[in-house]
Amino acid sequence: MFPQLTLIFLFSLVVIHPLHVSAKTWCVANTSAAPTQLQANIDYACSEGKVDCAKINPGGVCFDPDTVLSHASFVMNDFYQNHGSTEEACNFSGTGQVVTADPSYGSCVYT
Repeated sequence: MFPQLTLIFLFSLVVIHPLHVSAKTWCVANTSAAPTQLQANIDYACSEGKVDCAKINPGGVCFDPDTVLSHASFVMNDFYQNHGSTEEACNFSGTGQVVTADPSYGSCVYT
């Protein structure tokens, strides 16, 4: 009896596992965060090297709207995605939040 149950259990893992789809998440700046902290997040993430900060510079696809909140959200998400998409990678001293709604807009695509 147990060998049959074990076989059924293992078979179900093989069949069901590929069907499992994990939800995509993004990291954005908390709207209540101080602009000075958000600027510090931008400075930190851009100096780290793995974040594409050119997109928030004048002429970049994510420059508009030209706000610290918008720029920080883009940079914080890029950092988050490049560091394993973990809660810790979105913390930014409590100024980041993980969301399930895609924050992309226009030509500005959040990875």
